[in-house]
Amino acid sequence: MVLKFLFISFSIIFSASALAHDGPHGNNECIISVGDVELRLNGYQFKGRNPDRHYCRHFPHLDQIIIKIDSLSSDLSKMAVEVQLLKRNSWLGLMSGADDAFSVIKQQPLQYFSKQVVLIDSDIQSRDIYAIKLRLHDNNGEITEQRFMFMVGFPFAQVMVAIAVLLLLFIIFIIFRQWLSKRQQQ
Repeated sequence: MVLKFLFISFSIIFSASALAHDGPHGNNECIISVGDVELRLNGYQFKGRNPDRHYCRHFPHLDQIIIKIDSLSSDLSKMAVEVQLLKRNSWLGLMSGADDAFSVIKQQPLQYFSKQVVLIDSDIQSRDIYAIKLRLHDNNGEITEQRFMFMVGFPFAQVMVAIAVLLLLFIIFIIFRQWLSKRQQQ
């Protein structure tokens, strides 16, 4: 189970759509490029010790999530966006980048950036890999699309601490065996 989690985590981090992220990450703020437009995604969960914390690639709790989408610099007042929340269908499809790797669980109607902010929210009760699919419509009728993947419900910090503890115990075991081996040779 841990190996499967690590494999999936690395595949998300290094996948082509995940590489859309650049820019600041100190408060888990994500920047995603949709064509020539850079959008900022801020994720929120109101569960846990830090209910006002922003999330990006990892939402640690199963509960309601809210993703706010706005622009850093572009004037989006004449643009519209379609937002879909997707859930993983197939592990094989996810690894191969297939179009049917995800299914739509929520779709917002076409929204205009009149207030420069677009929201999507959902009550997620299943630990899995999800994605936001953005389709940006400009004045000329051109549509640009981008997908952004994230995990929900994995206690990532606790898993990393457990891995660190296991690694430390393994190192202590090796040192102890070497010490016993040297002691028996004397």
